[in-house]
Amino acid sequence: MDLHQFCTDKSSADRGPPGARGAPGRVGAPGSPGPIGRPGLMGVPGHPGPIESGPPGPSGEDGYCEGCGVEERFLMEREYQCPKVEVQEIKCATDGGSVDGGLHSQKVINAPPPDFIQKAPFRTEVDATTEFAEATETAYIEGATAHCKLQSIGKPVFHSHATTYYGSWMRDAYPRTGDDMQKRYLVNHFQGDEISEFATEADLRRQIIREIHKLPHVYDGTNHVLFNGSFFFQRAGTPRIGKYEMQTGKYDEVEIEGAAHRLDKYLFNRSFNYFDLAIDENALWVLYHYEDQPFLSAAKVDINNLTIYETFNLTLVNHTDVANGFVICGILYLVDSSFNQRTHISTSFDFYRGVYNTPNYNWLNLYRHANMISYNPYDKRIYVYDHGYLLTVPAHLQWLAK
Repeated sequence: MDLHQFCTDKSSADRGPPGARGAPGRVGAPGSPGPIGRPGLMGVPGHPGPIESGPPGPSGEDGYCEGCGVEERFLMEREYQCPKVEVQEIKCATDGGSVDGGLHSQKVINAPPPDFIQKAPFRTEVDATTEFAEATETAYIEGATAHCKLQSIGKPVFHSHATTYYGSWMRDAYPRTGDDMQKRYLVNHFQGDEISEFATEADLRRQIIREIHKLPHVYDGTNHVLFNGSFFFQRAGTPRIGKYEMQTGKYDEVEIEGAAHRLDKYLFNRSFNYFDLAIDENALWVLYHYEDQPFLSAAKVDINNLTIYETFNLTLVNHTDVANGFVICGILYLVDSSFNQRTHISTSFDFYRGVYNTPNYNWLNLYRHANMISYNPYDKRIYVYDHGYLLTVPAHLQWLAK
């Protein structure tokens, strides 16, 4: 074979045809196992098996019906007692006189709360943000009754979110019952005629509306208030403040003569409010301005019959230089801006003493569009409607002796 190959290469001749294929050799030893391969695709699901009924489950618990009667053996006797506060002796002013000698001081009469106030049978919330310096007098008597001052402002607390950029939300500032204490109310936009009532704050977050109240007149603005089951608002297109009792449907109103109430003559800067309603521990306060005057004005109004007790002209405050305001213990606090995220409460006015002050508290507009700022004397919180976000801000108070 080697000679044949040599001769072929030497003479440059072509090779001959290949021979026949030989018999296969023996099977070699198996090699080492290779790496594990990737898992394959999931197969097609098979047909469902036959449906068979299982054994019966255990018996369920007894049902619960909140509105149904309860057997006496399941009732638990509870005794609710209000906290006892040692009342200081109050030196009342004589007729025609005043206690503090202020510009707009009122007589102080030691009398029980008015008959129209329907008290809640008990109160389940304890205000942890209030600092009691000394005992105070009863909150509902003529003149300066609740003596306190705003010591500091807490951080905003988020509660829920609404569907409109403008609006207001609130709770009753003096609830009649324990159920009313839990309710929350939402008013959408700056014009309309409906109030959405929610049984609890949890229902407000879930948008579970319990009832929609239809007002007899269209409201205007976003600075409404709710007190003792009555909704107070500006009647759109008029200088009138309306009071609507949601339970009975009774309506009453009072006119603020000469107050601006239409076109672009708004009360605050960059606002859609002609009036700002505020309720504190003493009365209903109406902030407004006259059509031909640049200063801010206010009226103290009787919550029961809407009688105007007294009016104030804050000649040192231009109504377009402030964004909103709220009243605590007869002191008006004005917020500089509702669009700047960090701003101040740089001006205050004591209605009972006729004194201006510069508290210079820091104020935070989280979402830069706070179109409703309102203090609630029941839980000592400031309610804020900021670009559709429903917030509260704790008001840290210091109670003072008269």
